[in-house]
Amino acid sequence: MSLPIELKPTRLQRVIDLVRQAGVDVTDWSNYEKGRDNPGANPKYCYEWAFVQPGALVVLNLWHEAMLEVNGGVEQHFSFRDSAAREEKNGARKARRRRMEEAIALAYQSGLPVRVVVLNGNRRAPQERAAKPSTVSARLLDTVPWAVVAYDNATGKGVLRRGASASTYADQFSLPPPPDGKSGKHEVTASVRDRDSEVRRFALRRAKGKCQLCGASGFQLPNGSMFLETHHAIPLAEDGPDSVSNVVALCPNHHREAHYGREAKTIRERLLKILKAL
Repeated sequence: MSLPIELKPTRLQRVIDLVRQAGVDVTDWSNYEKGRDNPGANPKYCYEWAFVQPGALVVLNLWHEAMLEVNGGVEQHFSFRDSAAREEKNGARKARRRRMEEAIALAYQSGLPVRVVVLNGNRRAPQERAAKPSTVSARLLDTVPWAVVAYDNATGKGVLRRGASASTYADQFSLPPPPDGKSGKHEVTASVRDRDSEVRRFALRRAKGKCQLCGASGFQLPNGSMFLETHHAIPLAEDGPDSVSNVVALCPNHHREAHYGREAKTIRERLLKILKAL
């Protein structure tokens, strides 16, 4: 089976038009010297490989020739650590690659759908560090959403699949940071223990959208994901393991109570019994 014919671009369309069509706010594209006459040429955006509409979706530029037919569907496999090693130390391509990886990680962790701008043209050979830059001769916005179905934060390896569903669950570590305010702003330095994203994702799927203490449903985010908060029954600060045997999904009220409530000790004992019974 070959790639669907509708996936191969045949005409050159502007990046700004396709990104806007996908659902990304492009208002800021006009914020440069020639922005009033030609916002689509803003160098801050027009050469980017990835675009994010916070809490809603991610848009990625992907080469048609890099797509694979796998098990009756279309996928693109990537390995950011390997690719970055071939880039110049501080080049623009390396920065774009880093931002693209951050967008993919966000889509995976937050369960955001991915829209793909498919590129055709003369693609720079991935293994050639000094090769000529790629040139795009045609672009299109795929009408079918994609999803990040696998991503390893340690290696930067992952898989995008056309038509797959994004994760339907999210927790407090999946959310984008709130916009900066102009009052009361100050910097705070703190140490935070790393949390295994796969452990969190497993705990959320296991809970199936319901608080494991009271059974109440979580609430929906704008992208349709069900929100609960992940919680270590034995805190990491007390050397509790970062494993599925110690992580539960709770509604925000019970998560705060588990940390600060008068019955916190009793709640911990209940959660440990619940985890033991799973």
